[in-house]
Amino acid sequence: MEFNIRLSNGQILRGVIKSPGDNIKAVVLMFHGLGEHIQRYNHWAEMFNTRGIGFAGVDLPGHGCSDGRRGHIKSFRLIEELAGTLIDESRKTFPGVPVFLYGHSMGGGIVLDYLLRKKPKVKGAVVTSPWLRLSFEPNKMKLKLAAVMKHILPAFVQPSGLNPDHLSHDRLVSDNYVTDPLVHGKISVSLFNGITNAAKYSLSSAPELGIPVLLLHGSEDAVTSPEGSREFAEKSEMVEFRLLDGGYHELHNETFKEEVFTVILNWIEKRLASK
Repeated sequence: MEFNIRLSNGQILRGVIKSPGDNIKAVVLMFHGLGEHIQRYNHWAEMFNTRGIGFAGVDLPGHGCSDGRRGHIKSFRLIEELAGTLIDESRKTFPGVPVFLYGHSMGGGIVLDYLLRKKPKVKGAVVTSPWLRLSFEPNKMKLKLAAVMKHILPAFVQPSGLNPDHLSHDRLVSDNYVTDPLVHGKISVSLFNGITNAAKYSLSSAPELGIPVLLLHGSEDAVTSPEGSREFAEKSEMVEFRLLDGGYHELHNETFKEEVFTVILNWIEKRLASK
């Protein structure tokens, strides 16, 4: 089922919600990565549904079918508003059902930042391949341009530089990514600064984390750095960190995605069994 969220600035974000039916035991709220959209997680939603877990998420501002200039999010405060609204709506739709946040890549950075700043009352969070550090050195000219433009034209957009071949060992994943009309390869100055500042905050504030987190990263991720995830995990006893040997950036689209799902499912069910 499709649904919309209207932000305080008037932007409408379009999303999906998938319920397993009456015997729902938990709901996962998904935050996707840069340049993509929530429909790329339909197969993941179906896998959760078969195990009695609901799934919901929206296209971030400037992404997918949501309003906004492609690749541009004016302020990270809009993301905080979105997250809070999504949690509230989930509790209205599924009263009394435990809520888990799930973020991938930029979405992973968003989730960690939100957990640390807002300390929401959720059961736990799953984070995969978060943008805490990049696995490559950004183009120096782009960085200099971003530093200048952030005060002049924060909506200025540049190519993100993401290589689709680095997403998964499954060639079909990168082929579909390239031909997907809802995918874009753009990032604005304000969004780059926002996610970079959020990453720095998360790494420095990790010891303050008060919510259980399952943190997964592929050892061969050429987009976001596994070492950034390791550094975060080593600073908090609330984090269960697993480095998946040989994994690329999109673990949920890897050739061994069923194993990844089992790890996530087992962790969620363990959390549900705890008081």
